[in-house]
Amino acid sequence: MADRRGGDEPAAKRRRLAAPDAAAPQQQRHAEAIEHILYIRWFGGQGQTKLNKLELRPLATLDALQDLPKELVESHYATPAQLPDYCTSEAFSRFTPATECLALPGDVVRTELRLVLCYRDWEYTVLRKDSGRAARGDADIQVMTAEFMGSDPLMAALGLRISLVAYPVVGIRKGFLEDAHERLLAAPDEFCGLL
Repeated sequence: MADRRGGDEPAAKRRRLAAPDAAAPQQQRHAEAIEHILYIRWFGGQGQTKLNKLELRPLATLDALQDLPKELVESHYATPAQLPDYCTSEAFSRFTPATECLALPGDVVRTELRLVLCYRDWEYTVLRKDSGRAARGDADIQVMTAEFMGSDPLMAALGLRISLVAYPVVGIRKGFLEDAHERLLAAPDEFCGLL
């Protein structure tokens, strides 16, 4: 008899699959071992590229933001009602980069984002988003971007300022992320990322 998953498994097998998963705590431990990385590649007007690696930390709520990311969000969104959906919806998992901001080259014409899962020292690209063209999966990741001018104390003394960019909140659709985690943990040797 075929079950709703379309297989022809015996009833005992189906009952076991439907029962609470004894491996769930172990899978949860493995899921904690999955690191989330956002690679940001900037393309310049003369064919040059710059690759930035941002390690992502889980963000339970926006109230957990600190320092510069918190200031950037609060300065742009005066009230919680103005926040974008990916900052408030339960449909998204939220992250914040470990690096607060990056120096932005002046001639960036296109930006490419890649979400990477790192597990057992292997990196798997699971999502790609390009500012230059619409792509499948664009709704699965939303990245808050803030560009501003800044300087460190030494540069300020010289009267110099640099263009900076920050990505204080990265929202990833929960269904997409949970599916990627499950597939990776179920068969890490067979899991294929995007090329």
